[in-house]
Amino acid sequence: MVHLVTAGTTLGVRALMKNKQPVPVKPIDQATANKNAAANTAAIIAAQPKELVLHRTPTDQLPKKAAEQITALEAQLEQCHAAMLANPSGIICTPEQRAAIQRAAVGVARAQSSWNLQPYQQEMAYYQAEDARRQQAVAPVAPAK
Repeated sequence: MVHLVTAGTTLGVRALMKNKQPVPVKPIDQATANKNAAANTAAIIAAQPKELVLHRTPTDQLPKKAAEQITALEAQLEQCHAAMLANPSGIICTPEQRAAIQRAAVGVARAQSSWNLQPYQQEMAYYQAEDARRQQAVAPVAPAK
């Protein structure tokens, strides 16, 4: 009985999928694309942390196993923090810096898998959101056609 129900359900689903036609994609104009991009950027920024919290581990509390990697990660984040404070409208973290931070975080995870990386991830998310906000502030608005 169970096999009959399963077979019937499978055949029904296949029949429905066969009859389903793909939905044609309508091209959108540039104004709509710009509006959608702005809405997506605003949503990303809204989802990011509103407050910057720096997490730096005192030297005497660093685990021996990953001290060098944690120090390197915190130094990379500190460079972004210094850049943010130095220029209120400039870029905070370059793509190269973001890649270096990612590599440093991977190094920490490999050396000390139990180390909590979330505070560093939140700090980086703040810098990324701030970079996006700054870029949006200086980006020229395209005239509507």
